[in-house]
Amino acid sequence: MNDPMPPVPSAAPAVAGSSWKKKALIVTSIILGSATLAAAGTAWWVKRNVYASPFSPVMLTANEQTVLDDKLEALKQSGAALPAPVDPEVEKRTLTLTDREINAFFEQQGLGEQIKVSLHNGGGTATFLLPLGAEGEVGNGMTLRIGISLGAKMDDNQKFALSISDVSVGGVPLPNAWLGDMKGLNMLADSPISDDPAFKAFVAGIRDFQIQSGQLRVVLNE
Repeated sequence: MNDPMPPVPSAAPAVAGSSWKKKALIVTSIILGSATLAAAGTAWWVKRNVYASPFSPVMLTANEQTVLDDKLEALKQSGAALPAPVDPEVEKRTLTLTDREINAFFEQQGLGEQIKVSLHNGGGTATFLLPLGAEGEVGNGMTLRIGISLGAKMDDNQKFALSISDVSVGGVPLPNAWLGDMKGLNMLADSPISDDPAFKAFVAGIRDFQIQSGQLRVVLNE
């Protein structure tokens, strides 16, 4: 009678070991990949918000500049009629300023590389680039990106109201407590500027004031 065949060694341990190594390799790759992305993201954030590059200034054409000058003059006059009226009661005293025109105005004041304005419904965001430290001081060479979101409207008493809805540094919103609970408050209420004769005259010349996406709309009084 033939002797029974000896048992064949199982290959399961080898397969299990190989599977474990593959899983370990995958996990290691994921960790290294995540660390690389995190490092790249951190470097991008630092470059953008701590060593921020100047904004690209907005430059208007000659015709665009003429249009902007006319609008600014109308605001100064607080009631100057604009050309090409459609409705003599309203449209001739209505003007709009786009965020492009506002940014171009800042460029004309020498601030185009440090300030950028973006308008949205009910308010806008002004982003400032703030250089830190003089030569030889701590922080020299750093430029922080600071954003201030503002709400602007005519209140129920037809007075101009300006409020801060958010302040961020490097895209990180600051807690309201750090700002002295300023968020949402009318910054012009009981402010010295509200008693300034020039400011009073300016506000008195405005019938309505609205901020929409990309533009500011002002209706002037007669």
